[in-house]
Amino acid sequence: MTHTPPADLLQKAKHWREDIAFTQEVLGAPMHFTTTWGIFSPEKLDAGSLMLLDHVDFQVDDDSIDLGCGYGVLGMAAARECPQGQHTLIDKDFMAVEYARRNCEKNGLTNVDVHLSNGFNHVDPNKDFSLVMSNLPAKVGKEQHYLYLLDAYSKMRSGGRFYVVTINGLRQFMKRAFTEVFGNADKVKQGKTYTITRAIKE
Repeated sequence: MTHTPPADLLQKAKHWREDIAFTQEVLGAPMHFTTTWGIFSPEKLDAGSLMLLDHVDFQVDDDSIDLGCGYGVLGMAAARECPQGQHTLIDKDFMAVEYARRNCEKNGLTNVDVHLSNGFNHVDPNKDFSLVMSNLPAKVGKEQHYLYLLDAYSKMRSGGRFYVVTINGLRQFMKRAFTEVFGNADKVKQGKTYTITRAIKE
């Protein structure tokens, strides 16, 4: 006799396959999101990204890149706050990129370029940036973190700012790595769970 998964589980799975849609305030104005299971924080914006956005010094003409964009909130916020700039959203997860693209369209953001990239490997070599933002994953390893920082440094303009949010356990590493690569590191904010660190390309 063959086993069949429970009917109620199959019914739940139907629901889980449907897109998740929600609206949440970002920097004082609503944004609309569509997500799916398997992407980071699918039911609401994560606290780390929201904390980061609260401490970014956006300039109206910033050209930004959202490194590891997920479904797009950092890059979308930059596109809205910096309407005179162009904003690149990249992720190595094709589903994240698909939903980030859809969310940009859903919110009427046209000054964006959303595409697959493993770190900076597939970013247009002619582009440079005044603002880099990342909700850095904790588990990719220090080697990958260093590659992100070194590649960002090479793509940033003089005076450009790189903001990261990490779990508190990585804050000393980020301070050390930023200082090695950029020659400076500033702890912008530390909360109970997350730390915002900034480096400036001098």
